[in-house]
Amino acid sequence: MRRYVTNPMIIKELRQRLRERRSWLLPTLYLIVLSGIVVCVYYFSTDTGRRLRGAEVQGADIGQAIFLAVVFAQIIVLLLMGPVFSSGAITIEREQRTLAGLLTSLLTAPQVWWGKFVAALLYLLLLLASAIPLLALPFAFGGVEPLDLVKALGSIILTLACICAIGLWCSATFRRSVHATASCYAIVLVLTIVTAITFGMLYAHWQQSHPGASGPPAHIQAPLFLNPLYPLLTLIDDNDFRFFVYPVSSWLMFAGVGCLAAALAMRRLQRSGEQL
Repeated sequence: MRRYVTNPMIIKELRQRLRERRSWLLPTLYLIVLSGIVVCVYYFSTDTGRRLRGAEVQGADIGQAIFLAVVFAQIIVLLLMGPVFSSGAITIEREQRTLAGLLTSLLTAPQVWWGKFVAALLYLLLLLASAIPLLALPFAFGGVEPLDLVKALGSIILTLACICAIGLWCSATFRRSVHATASCYAIVLVLTIVTAITFGMLYAHWQQSHPGASGPPAHIQAPLFLNPLYPLLTLIDDNDFRFFVYPVSSWLMFAGVGCLAAALAMRRLQRSGEQL
C-alpha cells in the first residue's frame, strides 16, 4: 500500500501540471464564473419587482438557490475539464515515446495507472476545494444543512473519479490524444444527455400507461442512475423532484463503471508492456 501512496508518478505529474500557466489561470477563471453565478442568483432571488408583487423572499430560499446553482455549475464545469486532464495522460507518453521506458521501469502497470489517476483527480479536487467558501455561503441564509454539503461534495468527487478512470481507459486504448479526448467527451455526452433523453421517453410512455400515478418507479429512473446530475437532483426540495430518491443506486453505478474502466485500462497497459 505504501508504494502506491509514495508513487513517483504522482509527484512527477503534479509538478508538471502545477508548473504550467493554466495551473493558476484555470482556478482563477473557475472562481470568477462561480462568483458571477452566485451574484446573478442572489440578484434574481431578491428581485425588487418580485417583492413589489407581494412575493415574500425568505432567506432559506436564497440560500438553497445559491447552493444548488453553485453545485450544478461545479459539476458541469468539472465534467468539461475532467477529460482534458485524464484522457491524454497515457497517449502523451506514446506521442513523446516515453511510454516504453515507463513500462520497463520498476513501476508496475497498476502503479503507472494509479499515478496518472491520482494526479488528474487531485487537480480537479483542487478546483473543487477552491470553491468551498462559495458552497458555505448559503449557510448564512439558511435552507441548507451540512449533510447536503457532504452529499453534494461526495457525489461530485465520485463522479469525477469515474470520469478520470474512463478518460484513462480511453487514453490507454487509443494512440492519439485527440482521439482519446474525443472518445471521453462522447462518453460524457452519453452519460449526461442520452440518459436524460432515454428517461424522458420512458417516463412519457409510463405516464400514458399509468395516468394519475404519483411518480415514476425505480426501473423508469434507472437510465438516470448513470447521469452525473442525478445524485444532485435528490438535493432539490421541490415537488417536481421529490421522486428522485435513489442516490445510492447512482453512486454504486458510478463506482462500478469506474472500477471496470480502471481494470480495463490497467489490462491494456500490461499488454502494452508485454509487446515491448
